[in-house]
Amino acid sequence: METPEVRVREFSVDEGSPSGGVVSEIKPDLFTGETPVESAHKTWAKVQKDLSYALGPNVHRSWTGRLHISAANEFTVTLTAPTRFIASKIESSYQEELRRLWKKHDQVAPPRNIMVGRPFKEVDNSAARKPVVPAGRTPDKFFEKTPAVETGHNHRARYTFDNFVVGPSNEFAVAVARQVANFDMAQYNPIVIYGENGMGKTHLLYAILAATEAMGDKKVLKISGEEFVSTFVSTLRGKDRKAIEAFKNKIRNVDLLMIDDAHFVSGKPTSREEMLHTLISMVGSGRQVLLTTDKHPDEIEDATPRLKSHLTSGLVCKIGTADYELRVRILDRLISLRRQNGNPELTMPAQARDLLAARINATPRDLEGAFNQVVAQSEFLGTPITLQSIQETLAAGKYMSGMRVTVDQIQRAVADEFKITLDDMSSKRRARAVARPRQVAMFLCKQMTKRSLPDIGRRFGGRDHTTVMHAVKRIKQLRAEDAVLDSRIRRLEDTLKS
Repeated sequence: METPEVRVREFSVDEGSPSGGVVSEIKPDLFTGETPVESAHKTWAKVQKDLSYALGPNVHRSWTGRLHISAANEFTVTLTAPTRFIASKIESSYQEELRRLWKKHDQVAPPRNIMVGRPFKEVDNSAARKPVVPAGRTPDKFFEKTPAVETGHNHRARYTFDNFVVGPSNEFAVAVARQVANFDMAQYNPIVIYGENGMGKTHLLYAILAATEAMGDKKVLKISGEEFVSTFVSTLRGKDRKAIEAFKNKIRNVDLLMIDDAHFVSGKPTSREEMLHTLISMVGSGRQVLLTTDKHPDEIEDATPRLKSHLTSGLVCKIGTADYELRVRILDRLISLRRQNGNPELTMPAQARDLLAARINATPRDLEGAFNQVVAQSEFLGTPITLQSIQETLAAGKYMSGMRVTVDQIQRAVADEFKITLDDMSSKRRARAVARPRQVAMFLCKQMTKRSLPDIGRRFGGRDHTTVMHAVKRIKQLRAEDAVLDSRIRRLEDTLKS
């Protein structure tokens, strides 16, 4: 009996069978009474069961399990992979096992050849790349608009309000941004949203831009601080008065001006003055201005007192650090988006997700970077995502090195160890079963974080710093007297440091 061949190629979705025939016109087999497609599907079902056993369910689900039969005749069966990368991976790593199992189960003699490929069709994306200009509006390179029909090629398509995960640290800024998108915030002008890099400020600007797409009667301009400076400086160098006036008109004659990373302008004296006059002009005429910065306006270096005064005269919103619960929800959203765009079978155990959320105590951008690294490791190597795989994947990177333990992590670990609830950590209950674990948590917070005593006390139900001092002193004393308690605390320390 001949051994079936496994080949990888690309083929047009309109091509039918690899030989150019139409599969529906192939006659049924004289012995089985089944068409080649019918027998191929039955054989493939058996092969998949064996592949899952031979390769492991996770590897099969990530790679060979993503193939499906797209064509078959009496000589060849074509299995389609969703991407060229998956087809190549199967060819390099799993084709021998696929060929062996197909030979084992195929009822056609000799066994048919197996072809793995990815269908392609040329798509004209030129229309999607062109900005859509509503009727009555003049195309202008300064007016950055997203396409009316978002495609997979538009990397901004996911920067919407629906995809922005809201929590206590950013809910005020998000609420303000939504109102800006509805042009309901003119009483607060200008608006400044500030926070360190990676917190989602640019995401909110693109979300506003997307939300205003349907408003054909509104002009919205989003530029970065760097674009503002470079465009203004190049215009000045031309020494063309009309060009300078044209720049000012394009910037100021809009209903909503958004400047991202506006702090970039503060170090450029000429551009800084132009931005100040732009603020004065637009606010004075009732046109909305929204800026993002990495610091509170009063802390921006090189900003003049007059500029700081105008920036803080409207409304200043902060995007703070994402807490543990928000990081978990961000990961859930990232998992959902990944399943919708390229990996529908992606699975991440809840414990692995929680570990990732606990360890990446940084910005949402850092969290997404760590998530992408973990998922890429799984997809490229065909391995499942587990607690161990996350630790191994991130061990050599910045994410796991030097990460500080948080109060949230300590409270959760202690609550788990002593079988109490998180609410008990901040409750007024004084029963020893609750009070002692609470003291242990305060002790660990003092030992393992850089939080001040008053800050630690606030995180435990608004307690006074003297309560924290007493807890630290008491646990130190008990550790010397109670070997069991000391052992439990050591176990907690090891867990929190690992």
